[in-house]
Amino acid sequence: MSTPSSGTTRLIGCGDWPTRRINQEIRGALAAGASRLLLKDPGGRHNLGVGLPEGVLLTIDGPAGAFAAGLNDGAAVRVQGSVGWSVAEGMRDGSVIVDGDAGNAAGANMLGGVVVVRGDASTRAGAGMNGGVLIVAGDAGAWAGLAMQRGILIVRGRAGPGLGQGLGSGRIYLGGEASSVAPGLVEDRIGPEDDRSLRELLERWGVKTPSGFRKWTADPTRRAST
Repeated sequence: MSTPSSGTTRLIGCGDWPTRRINQEIRGALAAGASRLLLKDPGGRHNLGVGLPEGVLLTIDGPAGAFAAGLNDGAAVRVQGSVGWSVAEGMRDGSVIVDGDAGNAAGANMLGGVVVVRGDASTRAGAGMNGGVLIVAGDAGAWAGLAMQRGILIVRGRAGPGLGQGLGSGRIYLGGEASSVAPGLVEDRIGPEDDRSLRELLERWGVKTPSGFRKWTADPTRRAST
């Protein structure tokens, strides 16, 4: 993933425009050669900044609704506020940073890239992940990592019930306690190299490392028998 390091920022004011018009303005600015975009007054609209390509830096100055930065294809997106459900759903590459909280299914079905939620994430964070990294700096709700097949889910705080239900080959790191852990999960040892990589990843994305993590994976004997 690459991020434009310099250049003029193109300002797009949302006003009373519908989402379709706003996304058309974004596409038009990119077609005209802009790579750094600032979206003002988003007003919690759904589906903002969907499917943006590599080399784009989009800042959404305020809260966004559902499916913000969905299907991200390599852009660096930052939401300076909270988001609704399914932020970055299905993203392939790039990064999405949420400065507030996230609704249900943050990072659902993502294939790659990095999603950082600096607040709390509601239920089903990381559901159906097939790659990439989802970092929740606060707490996660019920069923975090639901049907997660691949990728890494890091929750710095606590998790609700049903952590890792249907987990495949993914890895879950939890800094706090879980209300309950799904059947078929085992606590795995965090070795020195694993610990170092985890701390470097959190430091890179500006997330404070807790005093310790617990690592959860699917029981390999159970997986082999299914």
